Amino acid sequence: MKYDMVVCGVGGQGVLTMAGVIDHAIHAAGLHLKQSEVHGMAQRGGAVSAFVRISDQAVASDLIGQGAASMVVSVEPMEALRYSQLLRPEGWIVTDITPMINVDNYPALDALYQVLFSVPRLVALDASRLAQRAGSVKVQNTVVLGAAAMHLPFAPELIEKQLEKLFHRKGERIVKANINAFRMGDAASRFTADMVAAGVAAQVVARVVTRIAFEPHPVETSCVQAWCERLQRPDGLALATQLFASDEPVEPGVIPAI
Repeated sequence: MKYDMVVCGVGGQGVLTMAGVIDHAIHAAGLHLKQSEVHGMAQRGGAVSAFVRISDQAVASDLIGQGAASMVVSVEPMEALRYSQLLRPEGWIVTDITPMINVDNYPALDALYQVLFSVPRLVALDASRLAQRAGSVKVQNTVVLGAAAMHLPFAPELIEKQLEKLFHRKGERIVKANINAFRMGDAASRFTADMVAAGVAAQVVARVVTRIAFEPHPVETSCVQAWCERLQRPDGLALATQLFASDEPVEPGVIPAI
């Protein structure tokens, strides 16, 4: 077994914390790993990334070749696209859509989202908004980590245990916020995977998932099926576009009319 992933974002977003939690979960799963890091400057919004290579055998190199990564996990949408050339054809991009506009030539958001939402296997979520629902704006990176968990080659529960160990000294409130954030991200990812598997177009799925107010548990199967049926109608893209443009959260069990 071999699984390569890129974890990326901007300085100050907790990218290396995410990588560290993943690393400890890998060890707990009895797997091998190698990791390399590129440190940005948080005060200047510099790019930060980590290459994490996972295997059931010893890993010789910490570098990921073009077209070899199984997943790109990002806390910033442009950074997700920066590493997309490393992704395998069947690989996933998991990213927050909240931009960190840290350069003068940052692309127009409409153009950025048009490219991002065309990715065939994409979990796009409003991690900043879900973090607030979870109890702290600071757990944005944990929402993204939760959205990546189902695609990793070990049980998501191992990551939850690492989160509890990491934050227990900060008190029950912080632990709860991180666990809730993780489970919300996981719910968003499973909802996305179910709709993609049902044949809903990627650009439709991405726009809808970013606006759903996920709870820290999976969406009920009947709700998922109802969304799939609604979004596969001829006006599915129009509804998704309307939801995305409105920027208003939608409860999973309520499908708005167009």
